[in-house]
Amino acid sequence: MLKRLLPRQDSFFQLFQQAADKLQLASIEFSKMLRDLGHKQHYVDEIARHEEEADQIAHTNFQMLHKTFITPFDRHDIHELTSTLDDIIDLINRIAQRFPFYQLEAVPEELIQLAQLSAEATNHLKSAIYLLHSLKHSEEIFKYCNLIDDVESKAHLVVLAGEKKLFMDEQDFRQFYKLKEIYGHTKSVINRCQDVANILKGIVLEYS
Repeated sequence: MLKRLLPRQDSFFQLFQQAADKLQLASIEFSKMLRDLGHKQHYVDEIARHEEEADQIAHTNFQMLHKTFITPFDRHDIHELTSTLDDIIDLINRIAQRFPFYQLEAVPEELIQLAQLSAEATNHLKSAIYLLHSLKHSEEIFKYCNLIDDVESKAHLVVLAGEKKLFMDEQDFRQFYKLKEIYGHTKSVINRCQDVANILKGIVLEYS
C-alpha cells in the first residue's frame, strides 16, 4: 500500500530532463537573439516562457521531494540540482530582459561567441542529465561534465579578449557598462553549468 502512495523514483529523472530541455532552449534563444537584435522582443518573450515553465518544473520537483520517503539519491543533491538548474535559466532570463531597454543594435563578435559557448555548455549538461537515471552511464556522464569544463576554459579566453577590446575601444561609458555586464552574466551561465556538472560528478562518485 505504501509503495502505491509514493511517487515513482523515475519522476525525479523525468523532471530533471524537462528542466534541462528548458534550459537548453532558453540558451539557444539567447544565442539567436544576439545575432538578430532587430527582433529581440520575440526572443525575450520566448526565453521568459521557457523560464516560467522551468519554474513550474522546479516547483513540482520540490513538492515531490517533500512527499517522497524514498528518493533515488540524497535529498540534498536532488534539492541542489533542482535549484541550480532553475538558477541558470533565471539568469538567462534576467540577461535577456535587459535588452529591450538597453537598446543595443549590435554586440561584439566575442559576446556572440560567448553566447554560443553557453548554449554548447547547456547542451552538454542536458546530455549528462539524460544519462543520470543509470549509473551504467557514469563514464559518459563524466565525459559530458569534462566537456563543460573545456567550454568554460574557452569562454574565459573569449571574455578576456572581449573585455580587452571594450577597455581599449569603447568611448561611451553607458555602452561600456551594458556590454561589460552582459559579458559577466553570460559567463556566469557557463560557470553555473560547471557547478551543475560538479553536482553530477558528486552523485556519480557517491553511488557508483
